[in-house]
Amino acid sequence: MFQKTLPFMIFYCVAAVLIGFFVFFPLVWMINTALKPSDEVFTLSFFTSFSLEGIKSIVTNPAIMRYLANSLLVSFASSAAATIVSAFSGYSFSKFRYRGRKIIMGAFMMSQAFPQAILLLSIYLMMQKAGLLGSYWALIISYVVFTLPVGTWTLKSYFDNLPDSLIESAKIDGAGNLRIMFSIIFPMAVPGLVSIAIYGFVWSWNDLLYSMTLVTDTARRTLAPGLVMTFLGEASTNWSAMMSASIVAAVPVTIIFVFLQRYFIAGLTSGAVKG
Repeated sequence: MFQKTLPFMIFYCVAAVLIGFFVFFPLVWMINTALKPSDEVFTLSFFTSFSLEGIKSIVTNPAIMRYLANSLLVSFASSAAATIVSAFSGYSFSKFRYRGRKIIMGAFMMSQAFPQAILLLSIYLMMQKAGLLGSYWALIISYVVFTLPVGTWTLKSYFDNLPDSLIESAKIDGAGNLRIMFSIIFPMAVPGLVSIAIYGFVWSWNDLLYSMTLVTDTARRTLAPGLVMTFLGEASTNWSAMMSASIVAAVPVTIIFVFLQRYFIAGLTSGAVKG
């Protein structure tokens, strides 16, 4: 235990201020730029004048709203699919013993060592041969692949904390494996499932590389590549509109995290401690 001496308290306060500055200053700058009139974007002033014209232009832009709807569809679908697959695989690794189990678990862990940019080439070719290139399925499958290792290991640790006596008692009562999972195990693992669902949603929501490469149709673009293609140009960049769009893009993730925060924290802490 550290003693709360004066030098330690000074170091603690300075570190907290520095970390808070690097974390929150970009957010403050984004909000400040979004609320400025377009002719004052490059002036060094904070909240001296307010204008909602940037936010209104984004909300009333049908192309941006279409990108937003596409992102919501892909993110919710990939999050749900990744959570379901992670739940089954994590339960399998935790409660069943079979040949090749440790090898598969090691493969799940090793898959995290490969950079996602390198894997894009093989995923692109696979989606092209499967005829899924340019569709939402290409994005959903890719996001599930990248969420699966983290989700599986997190839920495995969570399921390890659940006593085997619950399963044995249910089997004595005549319940099958599926009924045990859906009626007993999964309801007790709701915080862990929600934490993986949020992780998968945020991962897919913030992705730019895969969404820009696997889907090139303008009507099917998700929000991140849609904003890049709309506001970034060779000659100029509309920073005010981009900051306004960034605020609108942050709203769904913020709402989800605010309402599910307690499940997210409980899921991560429970899955991180083995009894």
